[in-house]
Parts: sequence; structure tokens; C-alpha cells
Amino acid sequence: MWARGRVWVEECPTSAVTPKSVEWLEKFWAWKLAGAGELMALNARDADAFLILEQEWRESRNGG
Repeated sequence: MWARGRVWVEECPTSAVTPKSVEWLEKFWAWKLAGAGELMALNARDADAFLILEQEWRESRNGG
């Protein structure tokens, strides 16, 4: 088992990374670098992924 903060998995975390999750990470950082524009302009899945990534990123910056 691997754990970090509130997240844990029962298998190697690298096996949980999919091409789609890498795409979302790349899109998220591009979105942030471009000024984190309007979420309503994104499709629902991307917006949901960005909100989750933003929350996790903020918690990791605050030591959470």
C-alpha cells in the first residue's frame, strides 16, 4: 500500500497513471500558466479534473 496525505492505493501508483491522466496534468498546467481562465468554457470532464487537481495542488503547497 502507498499513501500520501488523503490519497492511498493498494497497488503501485505508477500503474494507476493512464495516458488520459497525463493529458489532464499537461492541460491543467497549461491552463494555470495561461492564467487559469474560465472553467465554464471547458468540457465537464476537464473542468472536474482541473478542480480536483487545483485542490490537491493547493493542499500540497500548504503542507497538507
